[in-house]
Amino acid sequence: MTLLHLATFAFWALIGFAVVNALCTTFTLVALFRHRRERSDDRELPRVAILLCLRGADPQLAGGLQRLMNQQYPDYEIFIVIDSEADPAWGVVKQGVDDTGGKSAACRVHISTLRQRLETCSLKCSSLVQLLDQIDDSFEVVVLADSDLESHPTWLRELVAPLDDPRVGAAFGNRWFLPTVGWMGSLVRQVCNAIGVVTMHLGQIPWGGSLAIRASVVKESGLRETLTRSIVDDGPVRVALREQGLKLQFVPSLLMANREDCDLRFAHNFLTRQLKWTQTYMSSQWPIMLVYTLGVLGIYMVTLVLAIVCTLVGYHEEAFGFVVGSAIYSGTVMTLWFLLDVAARRIIRAQGEPVPGFIGVQLLKLPIAMLLAVVIHVSAMVRATVLRRVIWRGVTYEVLGPKEVSLLNEEAMETSLESANVSL
Repeated sequence: MTLLHLATFAFWALIGFAVVNALCTTFTLVALFRHRRERSDDRELPRVAILLCLRGADPQLAGGLQRLMNQQYPDYEIFIVIDSEADPAWGVVKQGVDDTGGKSAACRVHISTLRQRLETCSLKCSSLVQLLDQIDDSFEVVVLADSDLESHPTWLRELVAPLDDPRVGAAFGNRWFLPTVGWMGSLVRQVCNAIGVVTMHLGQIPWGGSLAIRASVVKESGLRETLTRSIVDDGPVRVALREQGLKLQFVPSLLMANREDCDLRFAHNFLTRQLKWTQTYMSSQWPIMLVYTLGVLGIYMVTLVLAIVCTLVGYHEEAFGFVVGSAIYSGTVMTLWFLLDVAARRIIRAQGEPVPGFIGVQLLKLPIAMLLAVVIHVSAMVRATVLRRVIWRGVTYEVLGPKEVSLLNEEAMETSLESANVSL
């Protein structure tokens, strides 16, 4: 194959990949731009138990807890398990609850420490098992929330609204990173997260940081027992719903802002861990996802290199093919990302939350961040495929399959989490 033939192949391959990406992203864009904030009448709202598992004090924990305690919802309670009384989250939570004096909060809050650290699952799943044992049959919906969630007053109403449909077993939101400082790692994670939002929407992959599940699904699926052998909570929920023939619904109005910054190393580790969870619970689809991603990004990177080489040695016709192909693909990806970002910011503003401007230094860094995101995404996917040991919040786990998890060792959480570099 001559360089000209290779340039022609690369051109049409990248055009094809651009079209596929555009079609996939369009479905998510339509959902985001057409979002409506669903809110049921008070008389129709089910009783809700919000479950919150804490290990370490995230930077936004105090504010996030206050938001959870003041939802515009008539009947809900919050159940919290903290790693231990020595954990920095203990003081933050106790102070937050004590400050309300039970007067300003719209709900009751139950606080306990983790009593049994199961060695066959993550500490988060151990906490969830304990919490599920605490709630009684009066609760119709179980809601999972993350410690870094910054909910708005109607978050809970919007999250449970899809459950009015008996065919829907669970509903979930997602996160959109809006870093305040704009470190390169933050921008790379922001770009990669867009891929995740589209993939999770199309593949019906829930985010456990904002997830409402029918209590009947939890009981009938044996989810409690499944969690005793799981590394995360959202993957087993997806499996349970599929087995029961129920729908999992994405709630576009609950695209939640995450404003934490991180460096490149953390962005790579974070993405690797997220992809490892996907690989664990979507093992049958993972080879297709891996081959497609490596194919797209591999051809793209080779095309960029050949475009530069051909330009330098004077092969102008070949260079033109490589340049145009990579330019069209780059332009398409960047345009799709900007449209997603516009839609996300529009939703976050509708929640009454502040949205930082996207100008100046951050905008100038974005092209570099997108190129770095290509490299980091490929590296994270390959690493997630072969990775067997995962470090998560100071705990080392061995993950061999969806029900083959071992807790190997853990470090004490003696200081508060000072940045996103250890919070997720």
